[in-house]
Amino acid sequence: MIRHCLLVIFFLYSLTAICCSQGQDQSRDIQVLIKQGRGTAAGRAAWEKIVAGGPGLLPVLLKAMDTTDIVAANWLRTAFDQIVRKEMKAGGKNIDVEGFLCFAKEEKRQGRARRLALDLVEQLRPGTSAKLFPDWLDDPEFRFEAVAVTLEQAKKLAKQDANKALKVYRTAFAKSRDVQQARQAAVGLQNLGVKVSVGEHLGFLMDWYLIGPFDGMGMKGFRTAYPPEKEIDLKAEYQGQSKKVRWIRYRVQEPPQTVAGGHQALVNLRDPKALGDADDAVAFAYTEFVIDKAQVAEFRGAADDNFTIWVNGKKEFAFEEYRNGVRLDRHRFKVNLRAGKNTVLVKICQTPAPNPEPNWEFFLRVVDDTGRGIAMKNSLVP
Repeated sequence: MIRHCLLVIFFLYSLTAICCSQGQDQSRDIQVLIKQGRGTAAGRAAWEKIVAGGPGLLPVLLKAMDTTDIVAANWLRTAFDQIVRKEMKAGGKNIDVEGFLCFAKEEKRQGRARRLALDLVEQLRPGTSAKLFPDWLDDPEFRFEAVAVTLEQAKKLAKQDANKALKVYRTAFAKSRDVQQARQAAVGLQNLGVKVSVGEHLGFLMDWYLIGPFDGMGMKGFRTAYPPEKEIDLKAEYQGQSKKVRWIRYRVQEPPQTVAGGHQALVNLRDPKALGDADDAVAFAYTEFVIDKAQVAEFRGAADDNFTIWVNGKKEFAFEEYRNGVRLDRHRFKVNLRAGKNTVLVKICQTPAPNPEPNWEFFLRVVDDTGRGIAMKNSLVP
């Protein structure tokens, strides 16, 4: 009896040692793949060993992909996909569906890894995503899908019950962080007699004072200091590129909610109501807003050309790149805003002629960590 017990203990100890050794080998292979990819002999060998590990390694790979290192995650993804393909051909019965579902539900995980987990669950349990999305309106990764489901629900309700549809459209609008989805919700609300501003909802700054053009001096404007950088005097007059220039008021006109594309709150400096056409030039835009309490906010924007931003007199961001175009939220940076009035000064350059793409424009918005505009009031005097 004693001998039998000793044999059992020895067997369990040996099994534990083997498992630990295998786990160490797997971890080592994963690290080699992360660092070397499949571009080296060691990397290829590590990849092949990982793939040979079968579906039991999928949870390990998924956790390893829970990283901000996109390159590493992509290499691991190739091994993950290969294991899944092989297992799905065999029926997929050895995949831990519940484990992947739990992973997908954890908001603290990286979105790419969560989405991969949910996609795998959907393959094995079709319809799972549709059941989850309605409750994920505040989920950082799946908000878009959740809002899409809510918009579709509101659209159907609009044909049956206007009051219920109004409530659902309000929810979709409040939770939207995508411009096109916000526009769709705004159209639905407008059809029910409620007018909203997509620009305000998404935190775009739309009321400005503009001044320019100043001489860019052969594309030296980005690094040259101009009067508005030294002081803000909205009554001042300065020597511009070819004449005296003064500050003028400019309010952004949002496009109709039904527009499918385009920018929401573009400050087009070439607009005749703004500064008009110019070459090798520099312009400034200034605004003010008030908030109830001090907070950290994220500024998101883009400009053509170059982008320099001062907040409360401090240069918070500067990016020099000519003929770069604008796209939503290309640049992001966080700023500590103070309770009460906050000021924003923007500097935009323009290239010399000939200019095949004469765009001279920017947009800027101030949002919380979810991408919704912070609660603020414009404080520019008329």
